[in-house]
Amino acid sequence: MVNRRTGRSLRLALVWAAVGVVLAPGCSSARMSRSDEIRLGQEAAARIERQYRTRTDTRVSRIGQAVAARSRVPDLPYRFRVIEQSQPNAFALPGGPVYVPEGLLRMVGNDDDQLAGVLGHEVAHITQRHAVRQLERQNILGLAIGILTEGTTQQIAQIVASLETLSYSRDQERDADTRGARYARAAGFDPMGLVRFLDRLAQMERGGSSLPFLRSHPGSAARADRLRDQLRQARG
Repeated sequence: MVNRRTGRSLRLALVWAAVGVVLAPGCSSARMSRSDEIRLGQEAAARIERQYRTRTDTRVSRIGQAVAARSRVPDLPYRFRVIEQSQPNAFALPGGPVYVPEGLLRMVGNDDDQLAGVLGHEVAHITQRHAVRQLERQNILGLAIGILTEGTTQQIAQIVASLETLSYSRDQERDADTRGARYARAAGFDPMGLVRFLDRLAQMERGGSSLPFLRSHPGSAARADRLRDQLRQARG
């Protein structure tokens, strides 16, 4: 879940971090290793935090770490920070960093289950390597390896432009919903919290919200209904 402005900065951060990865000594494959994925995320996080004001938050960190500890890959260097953005649009970077906008915290209020569901969703994007898989599908890293050592400024700009279209597929979003609710439940939270959050987003969509990420995001109502059915079946 990345809004247009943050998404553009994130993608630019990712591509320049990827430049560092592909040019690193000993990195000869276009398929990214877990250690390089962690490095990519950390470099991208450093760039994001130079451009946007972020802060630690005890509640966010506590819930995020609890959910991450119950995830498929609990030993990544997860880090949860609040970013000064008004739109309720959390996002994750490869390898562990997760950012929660101030607007999202206001939206969930004191509902820790909603927050746990959102953080579980973002952790699932990380554990399933969704961002890296999108880069790999578009052959971004292979292209970078091929031209960054000898490529022109124009060719490098084409790599950046191709990242402008990077987004999660509907299947990836649904996968993150399912796994995120599962991680939240394993950590002791009500998995219906994520359903409630998606219901809130659906209300914003029906109300004609002009938020850019809602216009390009898979329908929240359908996602909420799908996850609600899954959870009911699991209880039955």
